[in-house]
Amino acid sequence: MRRGNIFWGLFIILLGVLFFLQARGIITNVFSFIFPLALILVGGWIILNVFWKPDLSDDDTFSLALQSAKSVHYEFSHGAGQIQISGGAPAGKAIVGSSAVGMNTESRMDGDRLNVEIGAGPSMIPFIGPSSGVWRYQITQEVPVTLEINAGASSLDVDLKDVLATRIECSTGASSVKLTLPARGASLLDVNAGAASFDIRVPDGAAARIRFEGGLTKMDVDTNRFPNIDAGFFQSPDFDSATNRAEINFEGGLGSVTIK
Repeated sequence: MRRGNIFWGLFIILLGVLFFLQARGIITNVFSFIFPLALILVGGWIILNVFWKPDLSDDDTFSLALQSAKSVHYEFSHGAGQIQISGGAPAGKAIVGSSAVGMNTESRMDGDRLNVEIGAGPSMIPFIGPSSGVWRYQITQEVPVTLEINAGASSLDVDLKDVLATRIECSTGASSVKLTLPARGASLLDVNAGAASFDIRVPDGAAARIRFEGGLTKMDVDTNRFPNIDAGFFQSPDFDSATNRAEINFEGGLGSVTIK
């Protein structure tokens, strides 16, 4: 059952109660109550969605074909709420994921590269977003990919462990981000963060080079894996010779980052 059906059902019932009270002479102008009623319902619904996680099978989904692409570039734009990105798209698909009001998709071939743009609105509003309250996307593991993620006040869970991601650009506002880097190949992560909390995981067996710049970001780096070479600079001893490695450039404001 979609969240929007429940929301609008409650709204209509309460509106009917107001008209009933007006007919009985208990209130004089029902329309003066509509805007406050809407605010109360939206606020209550946002709070409820923190604790209530509906059956994910209720979500509508969409998919885009990989076509003949030898690589894919993804651009995700997300306003607010929750979003999850991982590998696991079926064979021949560039992406599969949530489909709902508040989402726009575009794709086009540029030579042998497929460009995919996903715009997703607030996931916690009852008449916008998927039934589960979370935008979920699975991307291809068949070809190399690059990602550009732009998020506002969002909670992001990005798991690229099994994805051949060569470059990830992440720009956030007041967000909470959990990001797992690829386990295979060489990848580059560029982060521009506002008042954000980042939890970055480098898979076992992969090396990393980490650079921090600016801001008042609180850093927590596993120096057993990534020794501190200089101020704001950490690097695995075997980084230069490692086949599987990640280069991380982090530019942050007021926030925190954990890298392990």
